[in-house]
Amino acid sequence: MVERGDETDTNEPAGRPWFKGFLIVTGVVAFIAVLVAGIGMMTPQPRILKEWFPGIAGLWQDDFKGYRVVAVYAEDREEQSFINGARMGVDKINASKEQVLGEELVLQLAMERGVTTKTALETVVQTTMSLSDRIARKKDLIGVIGHEWSDTAITASSIYSRNEILYLATHATATSLTNHGFETVFALQPNNATNADVIASYALSNGLERILVFSDKSDYGKECANFFTEAMTNAGANIVYRGFLSGTQRSTDELLMFVLDNELFKRTDFDAIFIVSSSVDETANFIKRARFLGLDLPILGMEYIFSATIERKVGKEDMKDTIGVSLYDRDSLSKTGQTFIEEYQTRYGHLPDLNAALGYDAVTLLRNAVKRADTLDAQKISDTLKVARYKEQFVGVTGPLVFDRKGAITDTQVFVVRHNGEEFHTVAKFQVPLNIRNSDTGTGDATDTQSGEDDGKPASSAKETKRQ
Repeated sequence: MVERGDETDTNEPAGRPWFKGFLIVTGVVAFIAVLVAGIGMMTPQPRILKEWFPGIAGLWQDDFKGYRVVAVYAEDREEQSFINGARMGVDKINASKEQVLGEELVLQLAMERGVTTKTALETVVQTTMSLSDRIARKKDLIGVIGHEWSDTAITASSIYSRNEILYLATHATATSLTNHGFETVFALQPNNATNADVIASYALSNGLERILVFSDKSDYGKECANFFTEAMTNAGANIVYRGFLSGTQRSTDELLMFVLDNELFKRTDFDAIFIVSSSVDETANFIKRARFLGLDLPILGMEYIFSATIERKVGKEDMKDTIGVSLYDRDSLSKTGQTFIEEYQTRYGHLPDLNAALGYDAVTLLRNAVKRADTLDAQKISDTLKVARYKEQFVGVTGPLVFDRKGAITDTQVFVVRHNGEEFHTVAKFQVPLNIRNSDTGTGDATDTQSGEDDGKPASSAKETKRQ
C-alpha cells in the first residue's frame, strides 16, 4: 500500500544581508498564513493522485490499518526510482505471512522542495523542520527514509532523533550527518570523504592524473571537490584547474568554451574532468553539452552519477565514460541481487539504479530490524541494527548493511561504475573502511597508486590556477 503526501513548502531566494532578518520574520508569518488559509487543500484529491500512483491517499490521512514508513522524496525527479524501489520492498513485505509484526506496512510519500545554491539556508531549515515535525507526529510510524540533500537530512535528523524515530538517510553523504550522537539516525551510504577517496583512487590507477575540477557552490559540491582534490594531490596528481560550474552569470556552454579555449591550459593538458553538483539537471546538462562540443574524455563524479534520470536526460551514447561511485553493484552475481534486477526491470521497464536499490534496502532493513528486535521501540531497534555488525549481519541488494556506533555504514564494499555507452558496469570495488595507502590495487581495494608520466616526467604535485 502506498500513500502520497502533498507537502507544498517552497524555497525563498536569499535576501540582501541587511534585509535577511526581515525576510525570515515575514517568511515565517507568510508560512503560517498560507498554512491556515490553505488547510482545506492539505488533503489531495484521489482523482489527481491516481495520475501519480494507483490507489494513493494523502500522507496526513490516518484512516488505514497497519504500520507506516514515510519516504521523503524530491519533487524534481522525473524518474522516481527511489520510490519505485521502496514500493517493491513494501509489496514484498506485505506479501509475506509475517508482514511487520503481523500488520500491513504502509508506504507514505512526502515531497520536499528542491535545494539549490540560490536557496537561503534559513529557508531550507525552516521548511525541513516543518515537514519533519509533522511527519514525526504521525502514529504507528516505524521509520523514515529518504531526504534528498544533506542539508535537509541533517536538519530532519534532529527532529527524528528528538522524537525517537528511526531515520535511514538513503541519500545524504555529508560527513557531519552521523557526528551528532543521534541514536536513531543511520547513514546508508558512505560519506563524501570515502566516496571522493574511492573515485580518486580509481582515477589514479587508470592513469587519469591531470584533472579539471568543477563544483557548484553548495556545501555538498564544495565538500566533495575538496576531498577529491586532497586525495589526488596527496598522491602527486595535478589539478590543472579548479572552478565553479555554470551560474547566473555564466552558462554551461560558456564554461565549456573556456575549457576549450583559454590561456591557462590546453586540451592536451588534462586527462579527465571531475564534476559535482547538488543539481541533477546541471550535471546532466554539463555532460550532454561537453559531449556535443567534442569533449569525449572521462567525466568523473560522485554517487549521484549512477542515475537513471541523468542517463535519460543525457542519452546513453553520450554517457559513455562517465564514472561514479555506488554502494550497489548491478553486476552482482548474488541470487538476491539478480532477483531484484529482474523483478525491477519487469515492473518498471528498465534496469534499477543506485536510488532504486537504496529505496528497496531501506524498507526491508527496517522490517528486518523490527522482526529481530520484536518490538517497535526505536531505541531497541537501533541497538539491533548496530550489534548486527558483530552477530548476524543484514544483507541487502546493496550488500552488507552494517553500522558503527555512530550509525555510519561500515564493513561493506563501495563500487566504481563506468558507463560504456549502453549501461553502467562495475569496474572496481573498494572495502569500507578504506585504507587508501596500504591496500593492494590488484584486489580492487582503495590503494596508493604510483603517479604516471607526463611527457617523460613524473606528474607534478598539485597546481591550482586561479578560479575563473
